[in-house]
Amino acid sequence: MPSLRRRAGTSLLGLASLAAALLVWDKFASGAGRGDVASLDAVGRLLVDRHELLVAAAAVTLGEAALGLLTGTAFAVVAAWAAHVAAGARGPLQHLMLICYAVPLVALGPLLTASVDRGAIPVIAAAISAALPVFSSAEAGFGAVREGLRDLLTVHGAGRWRRLVLLEVPGALPYAIDGIKFAVPGALLGALIGEWFGVERGLGVLLVSGLREGQSDLVTAVSVLVVVTSSAVYALFARWARTVQRRRGITGSVT
Repeated sequence: MPSLRRRAGTSLLGLASLAAALLVWDKFASGAGRGDVASLDAVGRLLVDRHELLVAAAAVTLGEAALGLLTGTAFAVVAAWAAHVAAGARGPLQHLMLICYAVPLVALGPLLTASVDRGAIPVIAAAISAALPVFSSAEAGFGAVREGLRDLLTVHGAGRWRRLVLLEVPGALPYAIDGIKFAVPGALLGALIGEWFGVERGLGVLLVSGLREGQSDLVTAVSVLVVVTSSAVYALFARWARTVQRRRGITGSVT
């Protein structure tokens, strides 16, 4: 019962915050110069009138973000495991992940344009944006596995790969999922920025087009779609993380 009340209170607080943000937005739009800020009414009309274009663009960007998230997650988990088992590898791998995450994606654009197919740039940008949160969480997960359990499996004849499959991966899973939910917004933003470098479809293309042509309603509509989509996917992964943690008897966030 307390848990139900807490969830209801959180939902009400979220709705109240959303209503307040929309009210501030509408007041600001009505007080701004003509065309500088799109009104709620203008954005709503554009979402309805051009929904096919927006849905098609969103599907492209989501596909790129999903592939980038999958690639970045796989790389991050392997790197986290290597940091745990290889002597002296943890520090260099942490610095590598931090450097990749800290370099602005806009600065990497020309380098990627000159070295890979333009269609792959959004996926690479999404993978780079997603890798660090997953790496940090997965590394914590591998480190949380008790040495006594490893020793027990070793005594029973389990080698490194068998321990990885039977103990370390299941033990790190709740942590990795918790990291993925934080990586989702970054992956979507990375794909959006990656689309600025020569691809023909996607929300990033619409965003650049709207900025160049002064279409504030299009820019705002794309921004709304990105925020809503990112929040929805984040909520799905957060729910999955809570389910896994509950089944493992973990309370609270694991990271």
